[in-house]
Amino acid sequence: MDVIILNGASSSGKSSIAKQLQALLDENYLHIGIDTFIAMMPQRCNALTQPDQTADGFYWKTEQIKGKQTLRIKSGDYGRQINRAYHSCVKHLINSGLKVIVDDVMNGQKEQQAWLAALGDSSRLFVGVLCEESELLRRENARSDRINGSALEQANRVHEGVNYDLTVSTSSLSAIDCAKQIIWHITNN
Repeated sequence: MDVIILNGASSSGKSSIAKQLQALLDENYLHIGIDTFIAMMPQRCNALTQPDQTADGFYWKTEQIKGKQTLRIKSGDYGRQINRAYHSCVKHLINSGLKVIVDDVMNGQKEQQAWLAALGDSSRLFVGVLCEESELLRRENARSDRINGSALEQANRVHEGVNYDLTVSTSSLSAIDCAKQIIWHITNN
């Protein structure tokens, strides 16, 4: 498998699963996510600490979803350019003979289509990482590097229209058990 794409809301457990996959898989896999690219961007490009302040990179916008106030990530022109570079960088890594685990918060079916276009004929596995909303909120509140309200919005958006090869639930399984499920699926399909 060239690339394993883990898609789920912030705090759903994608990074923990990716680390377990790296430890358990026989082959070496790089772990990369959009956060890697955001960390490389000049700070002035993003407005990720103050909601409703627009930016050329990425920023949070307050929205009402299901009667609850949440925060949705938005992209300016530079942010969209970074996202395209993220997709093509993963393809370049694969073309260089490396295997990759992608840790992503996709914008539903639209972004899955962008991944499919970028990856071309690379072998890939799309894994939906699910987590109950109450657990997402608990985890988000416990983290100092997240803005409260974003996980709930993402949980309502990231899986819309996405076709998965496999889904795992971190509400009922540990990261290592989710990784084992993924490896079993790769081995047996």
